[in-house]
Amino acid sequence: MNPLKNKILNLISSKGPLTIAQYMDIALFDQGSGYYNGKNPIGSRGAFTTAPEITQVFGELIGLFFAQYWLDCGKYNSFTLLELGPGKGTLMSDLLRSSRIVPEYLEACDIFLLERSSSLELQQRKTLHHPIPTWINSLENLPDQPVFALANEFFDALPIRQFIRGERFWKERLVASTGNELHFVWSREFNFKPLEGRLGDTKEGDIVEVRPDTDTFMIDIVDRIKQYGGIFLIIDYGENYSLGDTFQAMVNNEYTNPLESPGLADLTSHVDFAALVKGFADIAVSPLVEQGAFLTNLGIMERSDILAKNLAGVNLESHRKAIDRLVSPDQMGILFKVRAIYPTKGPVPQGFN
Repeated sequence: MNPLKNKILNLISSKGPLTIAQYMDIALFDQGSGYYNGKNPIGSRGAFTTAPEITQVFGELIGLFFAQYWLDCGKYNSFTLLELGPGKGTLMSDLLRSSRIVPEYLEACDIFLLERSSSLELQQRKTLHHPIPTWINSLENLPDQPVFALANEFFDALPIRQFIRGERFWKERLVASTGNELHFVWSREFNFKPLEGRLGDTKEGDIVEVRPDTDTFMIDIVDRIKQYGGIFLIIDYGENYSLGDTFQAMVNNEYTNPLESPGLADLTSHVDFAALVKGFADIAVSPLVEQGAFLTNLGIMERSDILAKNLAGVNLESHRKAIDRLVSPDQMGILFKVRAIYPTKGPVPQGFN
């Protein structure tokens, strides 16, 4: 039997059903058998492929986005460049390469990578050499200076709790077991205070998902931006409000049962972008923009045409397909969204017009 599945079965047997958040945390981050501690969780050999792995153009545009914002802010003498969940390090590598054309930019930045996976950290260390980042597992020890933070497909992997609207309140979806099999059950109905505000825009039978760990990251970064300046760019798939069951698992870029193979599949759900910024005051929040429109506003087609001049045959076709995958409405262009958070008196970032 899958050793991690056996561990989860034993845990349920001794303590009762798990929340989906508890199940996800074990399945993704268990030190011995968690998915993100496996050898190749990202890319063609992993469960899924992220935008930076599709084409270098994605990371290059993000790099120039941050460099331009640094210029618009008056060129901070020193600032933190932070990536949450940097994957294999591909995005940061492309980002740094493109921003080298901006004088003094790299000399001013201190690079930090927030990473929980020891396996992915090893891959990042192989990818990133100059400048060498600092790896952290919490945000507590970041320098007291402006922060330029990036979260690309980070929040979708944070553990969720899932609730269904009952007659008056909510029932929580839990992971239970029968014999050697895992399955879902619903709790009794109860008043879940964090969702009191959603009682007005939902009806009986509606499903809403919440991320307990989101505030940990959002509050810290937003407070730093308020105090020191900077920007937080969030790119992920989801909608402005959570509604419906979006909990999913992928193996070899194909969907599978989330309870079938814990530790062997990537588990994610759609991001509730409104919940990310709920309750914040005295901070500017950009409109929620579709990824295709955002990248087009940053000049992805012009950059694509420049690269295409040096390509032919299969390489040219592959390049065009990669660009289309990022911006096309029937691929990643609409499903993925982009939002920026920045000081109320700061410059308005590019790409959101």
